[in-house]
Amino acid sequence: MNLNYSQIIKSKDGFDIPLFNDKKAMHSKYAPLREALSFGSEVKNSSSYTVILGLGGGYHVQSFKERNPEHTIIVIEKSQKDIEFLSEINCVKELLNDKKIIIIPQDQIENSIKKTYLPVFFDEINIIPNRAWFDNDTENSKSVINKINSTIKECSGDYSVQVNFGLIWQNNIINNLLILSKLKLQNLYIDSSKKAAVIAAGPSLDFTLQKIINNRNEYFVIATDTAFSSLSKFNITSDAVLSIDGQNISETHFLGVTDDKTIFIFDLQANFNAVNYVKQFSDRIIFTKSGHPFAEFAELSQNRNIFSKLNSGGGTVTIAAVDFAKLCGFSKIEVFGADFSYINNKPYTRGTYLDKLYRKNETKINPAENSFTNLLYRTPVITENSETCRIIRTEILNLYKKTFIDWIKENNFEYKYDSYIYSLNQKNFTSQNISVKNADLFLQNQAFDFNLFIDFIKNNIKPVSENSTYKNLSDLTNLQISLLPLISYLKKKNTRLSFTGCLKLANNMILDYTKVL
Repeated sequence: MNLNYSQIIKSKDGFDIPLFNDKKAMHSKYAPLREALSFGSEVKNSSSYTVILGLGGGYHVQSFKERNPEHTIIVIEKSQKDIEFLSEINCVKELLNDKKIIIIPQDQIENSIKKTYLPVFFDEINIIPNRAWFDNDTENSKSVINKINSTIKECSGDYSVQVNFGLIWQNNIINNLLILSKLKLQNLYIDSSKKAAVIAAGPSLDFTLQKIINNRNEYFVIATDTAFSSLSKFNITSDAVLSIDGQNISETHFLGVTDDKTIFIFDLQANFNAVNYVKQFSDRIIFTKSGHPFAEFAELSQNRNIFSKLNSGGGTVTIAAVDFAKLCGFSKIEVFGADFSYINNKPYTRGTYLDKLYRKNETKINPAENSFTNLLYRTPVITENSETCRIIRTEILNLYKKTFIDWIKENNFEYKYDSYIYSLNQKNFTSQNISVKNADLFLQNQAFDFNLFIDFIKNNIKPVSENSTYKNLSDLTNLQISLLPLISYLKKKNTRLSFTGCLKLANNMILDYTKVL
């Protein structure tokens, strides 16, 4: 990308001001500091998170910061080269050294906002463009604003999930860490010279499963938890199974199975009843993390990295399973049952927990098919007919499919989709991509000192007074950051409580855990 600026000149009152490539000045050529005094005067008092478009000489940013010292401020420039060019200006040098101001190129918008924008802190966001910067490239400026808004929307979506699951996740993580501390250490072998078969539980699995049965020895089978029981019913032993859902329903995927040859991969947030059930007959358990800050805090207590991070594509177990296959070094992956749609009025393949649930409760007046139909049409649907079947899609299923295809492209795979099976091949794959050439990889389930973890919590509890104020992430300790999903849940349940009050309540809850466990 070419520089957005051509040169730096002096204003009439002696301050450096940058000129765009068309020779127009970003600031007043007469008095840039005086001009900056009114910048951002329309800002909402209800929000303390502000994104400023355009760095330039920085005078408008400095003025805004002096009037709003409590704000988290993100400043966006076109490129890192532009930032380096502008860093010759004294005001910009000062801003770059200010820890409360974050200056980034526009290609880092998503990553930066996700790290700093917390809905539990900030109800709204201010987006303030420098007018000259905006007008210099209107199309780019509009694109930047759209990117900011879409990222904020994603953060808000994550927050709404935390509001609902914050307490469940907290319970699961602590109890799973306790189970982890009791596992027997052993090496878990994965033959990455085979093809990985990732098995989702979509309805097409009814007529693609035979390929697995006929060629079982060619595949390392990685089942999603929903598909796991279905495979067991067809006497297919999964080499690995992955579960990420924290809800109680997850336990039903494993009940009745006592397979001590399968590797069980659980997200730390996964339902601990499911983990505890598996622990009764197997120690072949691996825990992973997917972004919950309490998992990071648990690693801090052991002073080392413990958990591999899986990309679940916003909570999709199929994507997490494919990501696990990539992590293990598989260059060829076939994905079965990933339909992202309902086929012939069926939401899942045969033998899932829904079959058990709906068949158990069916009557002549209310057959199981009625329950499946209600499940299909609980949200607006898009229907299409092919030569062989009727396909029903929803907005959320379309989003899951897009996320899946995005994962394939972002991870350097090419793919084809044929007869309901995705075939993925990693581009430019060499033996250096895996840890052991054409042989068995092995993973070791992790050692974890739970008593050390409990002591670490006690030593990091910081008393919270009602007079304490928190405006930014930097105001929080590592432990307090790790409790943010729980705090989000508590804030929703106790709407009259301030953030400080919810933090105090979360502190008390985490201390109660240490007493019980």
